[in-house]
Amino acid sequence: MVAGIIRRFLSPLFYCICFVLSVLWNRSIVSPKNLFVMGWSFRKSVSSGLFKVNFSKSGVSYSMGVKGARINLGPRGTYVNLNIHGINYRQRIARPVYPPPSPGPAPMPAEESNNIASADVDMLTDTDSQTFIKELNKKSAQVSYAKGAMLPMLLVVLAFLSVAFDRQEGVIKSDYLVYELALCMVCFIPLVRWLKKLDRKRLTMELHYDMDDKYRQVYDQFKIHFVTFSRSSKVWQYLNAQRTTDYKRNAGAGKIIRRAGIRGLSENRMPTPYFVTNVAIPWIALNNMELYFLPERLLIKRGSAFAAVFYKNLRLKGHRVDFVESEMLPPDARVVDYTWQYVNRSGGPDRRFNNNRKLPVCAYSEYTFTSDTGIFEIIATSKQSAMDDFADFIIKIGMLQAGMGGVLQ
Repeated sequence: MVAGIIRRFLSPLFYCICFVLSVLWNRSIVSPKNLFVMGWSFRKSVSSGLFKVNFSKSGVSYSMGVKGARINLGPRGTYVNLNIHGINYRQRIARPVYPPPSPGPAPMPAEESNNIASADVDMLTDTDSQTFIKELNKKSAQVSYAKGAMLPMLLVVLAFLSVAFDRQEGVIKSDYLVYELALCMVCFIPLVRWLKKLDRKRLTMELHYDMDDKYRQVYDQFKIHFVTFSRSSKVWQYLNAQRTTDYKRNAGAGKIIRRAGIRGLSENRMPTPYFVTNVAIPWIALNNMELYFLPERLLIKRGSAFAAVFYKNLRLKGHRVDFVESEMLPPDARVVDYTWQYVNRSGGPDRRFNNNRKLPVCAYSEYTFTSDTGIFEIIATSKQSAMDDFADFIIKIGMLQAGMGGVLQ
């Protein structure tokens, strides 16, 4: 009797609460993706008290309420069930709570690529070298009179040969051709000499250094250090450095270097035919520019344009690198280890590849040239520490210039 009285009073109240909850929940739905389609069905429910436990193939669910108004909590979510005379209204008010998915493997970072190249040559000159470079570029941009006269002279000689050529017989027939060519030589040789003299007057760039005996000995060491560097069997210029996470197919390396051998080295080479100086100028020919090491500054040439940076404004860093050599092994390279072109997780050879070569790991030296004006070049040597003394000398000159302040111009 008591249970009937409780059911009689609680049933309408719980029915209203469930209906209000379902309406409020339904109004809070904004996205159609979260909208649950209400289903109407006919079934006969049997109440067994305020609380009920249901067992099914989908799992265990719990319900609470009175006849005609119950709240069900189960693995599929939380539902409000309203039943009036066999007509059932069912509305989900909460979705099932699933555990957060375990984080999968982190996405492989994209390969980072970096081209190693200096800025435009017009931007490389520092403030202290502006006047010097302006004059040098002005002279190098002028056309040589002697070279310009070569084409007209050649056309005159071809004209004489064309007149003397007999097309029918296919031979040169002329009684005066020898005299005509001799006359050309008599006229052209003095003309060329005179034009060269004018070129020297117009295009000569003189740069003389006053050195006492002590400083001369110090500068001689500069040349000796460059000779030591030039004796490295291989000298490369780095063109591109690309980070990779595909260690297995790249011999365990984390960076792929695209390099090229430098075009030339010389203990003494002038930047232009009419550049006059009283010291030797070490020269390195890279693939995209030429480097001339003057006593006080680095002179850069790209095409016919020049730039210059005092050593105090040049940063030069060198360090050892372990390089997996896939090309011919240089004679002076020091092998510190071996690896395989295709490696497994333990660092050994990957047996899935038949052409898996054994590669030496060499101790090379790498030197990076940078400046605030945009210089960025990397040079590597097969001989370890080949450029160390030369680089140290440049760094010391730069420190001396920095201590002197604005004296050098």
